[in-house]
Amino acid sequence: MKYAELLPTLLKENLVQTRPPPPIPKKLSARWRPDLCCTYHQGAQRHDVKHYFSLKIEVQKLIDANVLPFKNLNPSM
Repeated sequence: MKYAELLPTLLKENLVQTRPPPPIPKKLSARWRPDLCCTYHQGAQRHDVKHYFSLKIEVQKLIDANVLPFKNLNPSM
């Protein structure tokens, strides 16, 4: 399941909370992506949920705590 598909369920179940958008830096880096929005950061520009590392860490914590089931569909990985 993609993070963008998982996030609404995590929010509904109160397993994670959205975060306020980070401030926009005065000098934008070459990696700045104004075309992407992060629903985890309440629609902030720069990245999307798929590329947000902190959300991945939160999901992994839920998996490790057996709150969120994980099923490996490819055992060779």
